[in-house]
Amino acid sequence: MEAQLEYRELSKLYHANASTSRDSDLLAELHVRLHSESTFRTGYIAGNDELFLAMPREITLLSEKILRTERKVSLRMQNMPGIAGGAILRGLVLDEIVSSNEIEGVRSTKREIKDALNAMGSEDSAQKRFKELTMLYMSILDQTAKLPEEPADIRAIYDQVMNGELSRNDTPDGTLFRAHGVDIYNRVKVVHKGLEPEKKIYEAMAAMLEIAQSEEIPALYGAIVSHYLFEYAHPFYDGNGRTGRYLLALYLSIPLSMATSLSLSRTIAEHKDVYYNAFSIVQDPLNHGELTHFTYQLLGLISDAQIDILNRLETAQRSYGRLTEALDRINSDLKLNAKKSSAVFMLMQYETFGFLGDAPLAEIARHLDIGQQMTRKYLSDLEKIGVVCRARRRNPVTFMLTESFKQEYGIKVPEWRIPADQHLA
Repeated sequence: MEAQLEYRELSKLYHANASTSRDSDLLAELHVRLHSESTFRTGYIAGNDELFLAMPREITLLSEKILRTERKVSLRMQNMPGIAGGAILRGLVLDEIVSSNEIEGVRSTKREIKDALNAMGSEDSAQKRFKELTMLYMSILDQTAKLPEEPADIRAIYDQVMNGELSRNDTPDGTLFRAHGVDIYNRVKVVHKGLEPEKKIYEAMAAMLEIAQSEEIPALYGAIVSHYLFEYAHPFYDGNGRTGRYLLALYLSIPLSMATSLSLSRTIAEHKDVYYNAFSIVQDPLNHGELTHFTYQLLGLISDAQIDILNRLETAQRSYGRLTEALDRINSDLKLNAKKSSAVFMLMQYETFGFLGDAPLAEIARHLDIGQQMTRKYLSDLEKIGVVCRARRRNPVTFMLTESFKQEYGIKVPEWRIPADQHLA
């Protein structure tokens, strides 16, 4: 994580001031910050205060660092061959969904998410858990996601995020959002009360959408500020965190790369204390709605996510070279024709680059640019010689490399994660 801001919270200035004028001093400093030419004002009143974002030098420097790093991320992604790059990005989607669920204590596995992805469009896709949520994240990756334009669109996104996961008691009971109050607890006490009545939630969601897409604030900051406002409003009884982080990924995909925007939940899961503390700073009444430290902390999490991505891509590039060498040995040993070799190399990359190894028959056929019947014949030949096996036998049929084949040719997922306490400053 980044170093702490030298720019101090209003609450800390207040507590450090032992004079009898500290109340008026606090209001004077608030006036200076709120009316600075570099301050971004939201126009939204949370409690008694307007939410605003000041621009101390550390935020400017960290923002520039993030944008510079984005160029490195984009360049490395461009240098990854098509299948490898696609497998990495889809592997990130799996990680992102599992991590976002984990933050809320929802148990899910990458296999569940991968099965939901593989089953899209097949006969039993409707029964797959997390199918709708997976489709939402894949729409970011495919650049087909639609930005919400009105509060009703947020409810529609929520319904997809929580499809099949809501208890009857937690179903929204208002026109769009919840009709009654909700308290947010830590282990010992109430730390926040969601907005009520529903009219206030609606107004907050309208303000959130305006901020997220405003041309009066940089898109990077707009995504972060709107994320705070969504969580502050807490529009639903359950699923606010998962919905809010999807919206954050969606809005971050505008100024940042797909790889970075689809990696933040994993980093948040490793630094939950930093994430939740950022919210508590804004909610301190003495900070009068200032979002500066919240924004800085989330920028730090984004920067950490970029470090992980760069390390993952660097490791992937080295691994790709080893895979091509292994493929040469495989072709020499097994005398595979071009189509069989291409299918094997596809599965080798899926195994290595975080996409759990298996691929549906239809996907392999598209890659080989031949029909499914001929693809099935090639895969059957590869099954007979112990190269591939069926991971799923129906709806859809998927294939993967056998364990013995992977061991013989050294095909495995590389270690790429940097431990959380070793992230660069």
